[in-house]
Amino acid sequence: MSGIQVSVTNRVNVMISTDPAGQGGVASVVKSMLADSFSADWQIRHIVSHRAGSKLSMIWILLLALCKLTLLRLLHKPGIAHIHLASRGSFTRKYIIGCWASRLGFKIILHLHGGEFDQFYQRECSSAKRLKVSYLFEKARTVVVLGDKWRTWVVSTFPQTRDVQIIYNSGPGVVKCHQVEARSGIVFLGKLADSKGVPDLIKSFSAVIKEFPEVKLILGGEGKVSEYNQLASSLAVDSNITFAGWIEPDEKFALLSSAAVFVLPSYNEGFPISILEAMACGCTIIATDVGGIPEAISHDVEGILVAPGAISALSDAIIKILDDPVYANKLSDNAKHKYDMYFSSQAIMPLWQQLYTEISND
Repeated sequence: MSGIQVSVTNRVNVMISTDPAGQGGVASVVKSMLADSFSADWQIRHIVSHRAGSKLSMIWILLLALCKLTLLRLLHKPGIAHIHLASRGSFTRKYIIGCWASRLGFKIILHLHGGEFDQFYQRECSSAKRLKVSYLFEKARTVVVLGDKWRTWVVSTFPQTRDVQIIYNSGPGVVKCHQVEARSGIVFLGKLADSKGVPDLIKSFSAVIKEFPEVKLILGGEGKVSEYNQLASSLAVDSNITFAGWIEPDEKFALLSSAAVFVLPSYNEGFPISILEAMACGCTIIATDVGGIPEAISHDVEGILVAPGAISALSDAIIKILDDPVYANKLSDNAKHKYDMYFSSQAIMPLWQQLYTEISND
């Protein structure tokens, strides 16, 4: 490196995650954080650790991430490495990156996403992999979780963890809500998978259209389209259902601003961005009482909560919302107020500022 002036007087902070230009909740969270002034304040360098593609391309991206992290360490003093973590492949990548970042002297924030991480740890991890999970949590300066349920689980499962803090996901910074004269239709946004309760929603919809024959259900997302289309056909509701695929932000906010109800009947969740987006757009919400959802939506206050798999309760809730617009408006108004107070970027990003300051001053 002869002749190159290397500055090690300033500390470098990095954020490591999936590609924020990609799909999914984690990508949305990262994109929102990087767009906020918080990112500029802390001069955060973003490193992509994953992008959809072949196995070979994903290995290459991981190696490139390790090289970028190493180069930044050579040029600067280590600061904070903010690592977004989920299950399975995400854990494997982040374990490698987290261990290396720790060796390089970075202070680690593990930002735990993924509504199935507890099941991943308990049911899918071998004894050796469990030791790796424990080791990574032990190396973290702070583990950030998405709700009280997750904090309780981390503290009880990994008692050696130094610090566990709750910072909720924040919703979109600027929501282009569209004014409509009358809301109509039912919307689901997310991966089209059994774990998201999509079969339950389609089955419950067969009861809904008996009361409201003209109502439409829009399923936004990618996944088991063919399988669920067959299910809809077998129930004779396929003509009322649209499989919309991945929906871009502007179109998504327009859809949520005009829909009568947003439904998320998941079996597992962290703290879903789609719930926050629906709250921000003033859409009435029906969801299951899993993960961090009850911390955003109180039953009969900001929305309706049902148990996962409770198909009759789900259809009854949808019918109630469609049948009683005054009640629906009360719920959506309460949800919009709660979003503005607790889950907007203006409410959440100061918490990240506070945490970064605390860690930097260690």
